[in-house]
Amino acid sequence: MTDQTAITGARIFDGEIWHEDAALIIDGARIVAIADADQLPAGTKTVPAGGALIVPGFIDLQVNGGGGVLLNEEPTVEGLRQICAAHAKFGTTALLPTLITDTYEITAATVEAGKQAAAEGVPGFLGLHLEGPHLSLARKRP
Repeated sequence: MTDQTAITGARIFDGEIWHEDAALIIDGARIVAIADADQLPAGTKTVPAGGALIVPGFIDLQVNGGGGVLLNEEPTVEGLRQICAAHAKFGTTALLPTLITDTYEITAATVEAGKQAAAEGVPGFLGLHLEGPHLSLARKRP
């Protein structure tokens, strides 16, 4: 018996080629294989996809906001959660919310929110992108 789930009945793109009549096999939260749909291990749960497309998600390395939230205005875990959720609707599965250069207080609040978001495993949150120049005391302008 297996705890794996197979999504069947979809066209699957692995980043290089399309797989027809295949199954995407998932174990927990991880994709473990693309296999022939008619050769699944015994006991594998199946979820029919009804002809849908399965493709890799986008990764965005600089996102100032999303879902009506600008990170500079909402430097909280909830702000980060809302930004990530908004981008997920359009195929971005992972991202770096970006803080535009701001005050020390906003920067510190954003870093703390980022630490908490990472600890909580906010879906799609990879970390933070902090814009300078205030990140380096040597380059700080008077």
